[in-house]
Amino acid sequence: MDRRVDGEAPGLEARIEALALERRQQAESLRPFDANAWLGEPAGFPLAREMQPPELLRALRGCGIQAALVSHWAGLRVAPQAGNSALAQALGGAGEALRACWTGLPLFPREGGPLPGAGSLPLAAGAVRLFPRSHNFPLAYWVIGELCSWLTEHRLPLFLWHVEIDWPSLHALAVAFPRLAIVVETQTQKILYQNRALFALMKDCPNVHAETSNLAGADFLRWAARELGARRLLFGSFLPVNDPWVALGMILEADLSWEEKRLVAGDNLRRLLPEARA
Repeated sequence: MDRRVDGEAPGLEARIEALALERRQQAESLRPFDANAWLGEPAGFPLAREMQPPELLRALRGCGIQAALVSHWAGLRVAPQAGNSALAQALGGAGEALRACWTGLPLFPREGGPLPGAGSLPLAAGAVRLFPRSHNFPLAYWVIGELCSWLTEHRLPLFLWHVEIDWPSLHALAVAFPRLAIVVETQTQKILYQNRALFALMKDCPNVHAETSNLAGADFLRWAARELGARRLLFGSFLPVNDPWVALGMILEADLSWEEKRLVAGDNLRRLLPEARA
């Protein structure tokens, strides 16, 4: 049966398939390492579908993504301890392609359960994310200074959604802990007008990086790489909420050298993660 619609040129479907294959090969050559993939039931995104690790891996590999730093929505929706336990259980047999990003809390007062900096964790270290606004604590030295010292000692990067922080507090924290790698994430709202604060922060604090999944566009990516350095930018997909090709396409289309694109796509995250081998 002829599958063409009226006006469609002969061979169009074959050309589209060839273009898709070429795009995937380009992405693979960048060796992408996703900084922002999620397991569990998405919180606040009713149209997003929960994925199990095998399905998540297939979706990543379908876009040429080699590895991912993975979080669990229960760490935000329920409690950090619940999210960390669920993450450990889900990734137990997933192999090295999926690395864990724990959800953390201040180390005082002490709480039970699997938490960064408090007792042994059930999963090899990857990174830590905090939700200061959702979990009701200020992003201040006198609250999370002990945790930041622990992260620095263990060379673990700290991830923060920009909607969870205020810029003056983050600046003070970055200055107080210059050896702590801090990653400002562009979720869950697109970073547009906040670029003024983000880029000023990155200019003043060399230890601050930006994840690019919801950056305003390729021109912002190019500008940031030119003014601040491509080593300060990390690719993230926000899968399964977003299609990974959105963030990958922004990198592929940006006016950057191939070496800069490889840094953003994966090598920068490999540098920040302890013993990242994927």
